[in-house]
Amino acid sequence: MTQRAIVLAAGRGTRLVSGENIPKPLKPVASVPMLVRILRTLQSEGIREAVVVIGYRGEQIRRALLAEPSLWLQLRFVENTQFDKSNGVSVLAAKEHIDQECLLTMADHLYSPEVVRRLDAFDLPPGSCALAVDHDIERCFDVDDATKVKLSSAPQGRGRIERIDKQLEVYDALDTGVFRIGPSLVAELQRVYDTKGDCSLSDGIGALASRGVMYACGVGDARWIDVDTPEAAQRAEAMLRVFGEGLGDEPDGGARPDPEGIELFAPTWVRAATPYNEEHFALAERRDGVVRMMSNENPYRPSARVLEAIMQAAMDSNFYPSRGRELRSKLGEREGVDGDHVLLGAGSAELIDLAIRTFVAPGEEVLLNVPTFSMYEARTRTVGGIPVMVPLSADGDLDVAGGIGAITERTKLIFLCSPNNPTGNVIDESKVRRLLRLGLPTVIDEAYYELSNDGASLHHLVAEYPNALVLRTFSKAYGLAGLRVGYALGHPAHIRLLSRVKLPWNLSTLAIAAAIATLDDMAEQERRITALRSGRDFLEGELAKLPGLRVIPSEANFVLVDVARTALNDGDIVEQMLAQGFFIRSLGSHRAGGSVVRITVGDASQNRRCLRALRQVLGCELPAEHGTPTPIRAVDGGGSGLAVR
Repeated sequence: MTQRAIVLAAGRGTRLVSGENIPKPLKPVASVPMLVRILRTLQSEGIREAVVVIGYRGEQIRRALLAEPSLWLQLRFVENTQFDKSNGVSVLAAKEHIDQECLLTMADHLYSPEVVRRLDAFDLPPGSCALAVDHDIERCFDVDDATKVKLSSAPQGRGRIERIDKQLEVYDALDTGVFRIGPSLVAELQRVYDTKGDCSLSDGIGALASRGVMYACGVGDARWIDVDTPEAAQRAEAMLRVFGEGLGDEPDGGARPDPEGIELFAPTWVRAATPYNEEHFALAERRDGVVRMMSNENPYRPSARVLEAIMQAAMDSNFYPSRGRELRSKLGEREGVDGDHVLLGAGSAELIDLAIRTFVAPGEEVLLNVPTFSMYEARTRTVGGIPVMVPLSADGDLDVAGGIGAITERTKLIFLCSPNNPTGNVIDESKVRRLLRLGLPTVIDEAYYELSNDGASLHHLVAEYPNALVLRTFSKAYGLAGLRVGYALGHPAHIRLLSRVKLPWNLSTLAIAAAIATLDDMAEQERRITALRSGRDFLEGELAKLPGLRVIPSEANFVLVDVARTALNDGDIVEQMLAQGFFIRSLGSHRAGGSVVRITVGDASQNRRCLRALRQVLGCELPAEHGTPTPIRAVDGGGSGLAVR
């Protein structure tokens, strides 16, 4: 039985511990350094002596192992002063200890004790060496980075290794990083080193294979993983959590796995992501009679024509949606293009997420002009992207020069919002053109464009710039937030690319029917939009009269108010307004600062009552009469739908 092991722990391991103040072998995996885990596995299978080859930060590794109380096997340390060379040089550093058969293992490969048992029991001819290999290639975490093994196809070569290399295109198994070796491997490595001044393990294995004395020992179902990257470390933690310290099939006697362990299967950027905070919706629903003026919802219920279309469509809910093409054609016709320029989404929020998932890989950048809609940043982080924040100017305008200066070779996507949420201002077309000329995919979010003073849109830029993508929603102006209908306008090539990523049937039959009916009922919709614009003007005018408030002009369905000069902070005002029955919102999540609140435009009655409540909260004297907006044709009041786009 083999009782000595050589452990290679000399390299830098920059991919795994970049920027960290520890050497790679001491990188904790599920709170235990990798090298400690490996040595525990070896001693559990009868290894009595471990020769650890150290190099980079070797003294730190030596001290850590000698201080580890769980290790009782004899530790010897050999220094490889040429640790920046290939791993075969580390084997040669320990050649005095390879005077007999022993195990050889890497310091970054975690494996089940079963791998050691199989290798030790393998029937190996004298003078030969063996490598533990995994024939189940599909289960490997990172096949591209794994070392591939080609076995001999000759009848007399059964079980022998023919070639080993990371770049093999045709192969039979993967290298687990655990070997059974002897002096023959040292001799081959020494010959290569004397010729080239460097040598890798693959050089030695290849030389032994050419002589027919390098064998492959299958590990069967035994688990293992090469922990060479942060992503691999996360997967290793998940494996340990689920399969136990021994990476067996039934950890802890088949006990129920820890539910929190599922998180460890997710990449770091997902684990670090913060979900969209929907608590304000739940709070509003718990408060009977509260007026929802916090989430830019439309106060008017769907029109009778839209409700009738929804009821009719509900009769066909057993079928998959089939009118998406009709809706795309109608939207395209309204904008002067054909349906190939239109992509449907479950609200513009899905289209935001779709654009990010289409263009942004982990470590790549998305340019944002802040403060703006928080969803851009949140969804970027869930794919491992890096949000790059460019502040708006003091008057809320787009800083084009700052944006261009923030672009790097990693920039993949730009987000613009016009009218912007939460500042409510429209972006000047000339500034948008300057950014579009860069050629980067650029999303122009027009969730509020119908409510702007002149209803101006930038969708015509799509014909000139195929990198432009204009997003719209039926949630704001048309009051279908609860049905989730959005759409994108773009060059057909842009739309086709996004369609590869989009899920099919993402809009329900009811949502499609409601959107079509809305487009057929535009006279009623325009009356509602006029009412919302009038209500916004009324709120802005009246709020500006209150002492301490600074009103920021808006072209959306909300008014932004800076309360810094009042006696109350934004949180106090939101809380006291809620006690009065009106839910408004603080805008810290939009990076708008800590002294700003946003008030969604309601119907005429809601606007007047909200102002009365705010006067009371601020301690203002109530006038006998309150101004009201110009009366228009009455529309059905009441809140409906969700606030996410």
